[in-house]
Amino acid sequence: MRPAHVLMVNSGKAEAVEQLRAAAPDAVIDVITESAYASMYAPDVRMHFVDDIGDLTAVRRVALDLLARQPVDHVVAPSERSLPAGGYLRSFLGLAGIGFETANRFSNKATMKSALAAAGLPVAPYQVIGSPAQAAEAADRLGWPVVLKPALGTGSMNTFALSSAGELAELLASPAADGLRRSACPLLVERFVEMEGEYHCDGVVSDGKAEFAAVQRYFMPLLGHTDDFTGSYLLPEDSPDVAAIRALHQAAVDALGLANGVTHMEVFKTCDGFVIGEISCRPAGGGIVDAVKMQYGVDLWRVFMDTALGRSAGVSGPVAPLRSEIVANCDLPVRPGRVVRISTPEELAKVPDVLEARMSTRVGDVISSRLHSASTTGLVFLAAADPQLVAKRVEELSRVYVLEVEPV
Repeated sequence: MRPAHVLMVNSGKAEAVEQLRAAAPDAVIDVITESAYASMYAPDVRMHFVDDIGDLTAVRRVALDLLARQPVDHVVAPSERSLPAGGYLRSFLGLAGIGFETANRFSNKATMKSALAAAGLPVAPYQVIGSPAQAAEAADRLGWPVVLKPALGTGSMNTFALSSAGELAELLASPAADGLRRSACPLLVERFVEMEGEYHCDGVVSDGKAEFAAVQRYFMPLLGHTDDFTGSYLLPEDSPDVAAIRALHQAAVDALGLANGVTHMEVFKTCDGFVIGEISCRPAGGGIVDAVKMQYGVDLWRVFMDTALGRSAGVSGPVAPLRSEIVANCDLPVRPGRVVRISTPEELAKVPDVLEARMSTRVGDVISSRLHSASTTGLVFLAAADPQLVAKRVEELSRVYVLEVEPV
């Protein structure tokens, strides 16, 4: 029997290749990505480049060329930007897994919010527009403040919170809006959600049922906080927020039509209840996947790969926590420039309740100005008795952590 041939459509989540190799060690893997990400992959990875993985025609051409060499068995799309292309290739090639319609609902925020709202689920009032020039009229209709962003995007890149028409005009007159102007998809104007807290829910879906859903609360709302100690902590099972968010998660899965896979849902808590920000069908970034594994023993990356390869999710709920403490993942602050000094894992591990510290950035590295909500120089995992102690430990980390950069 020949080895399975897997196409991976991916952006900068190069670690996904190793995750796929672990799940399918004998598979032949071809990665379709953009040349800007080439240096992030190991030298032995078979890469094929397109200018934009969002260009479905370009991705299809590469896939057909690879199909001409040998049959394709599976398509894996592990990053937010690659979801539509992955779904498109499965539908186009007649392969099992998440097809284009479902992938589009889980990545295109215009389609997603339309489906969620049609199912009666809570989303912020919004309007879909075709260009930044239409944003002011949409914001006037919705009411300020608003959030302006592409319907297809990743993290918080090209996402702007705007409180007035003057702020919008200033943005549109600056280079910061270039990403919006170049966007090859519709834009969304949403009414800004005044929130008491921001949460996320990371689940495993099998035959349409959420067999597992881990609920975490962010230290602070993510938008505009790349230079802060961002991160989240898992909520205790008896928290009323857990039950409410799990119910909302299942309802969102039903509305968008996911049969099997992994989800990552963002939720805002307001004075009137919870509001769904967005939901995707791929593993979360940062330290979230590892934190879930530390707390529950569920490996979301492995489940994602298994379901993409047509296997069972292998998770049957309810899943009990492995420890009584609250596990937290902390993304260390990042800012652009060449790193001249940065903390070591050993220095950070001296803070009480630290389970593990990992640094992904070293002295001499250059940090790009293209930052998003998962950008970080490293990850610190904590296990503390309660949320208040988590906050105290993060404050202690902030006093220990050092990052010095110089202009490039």
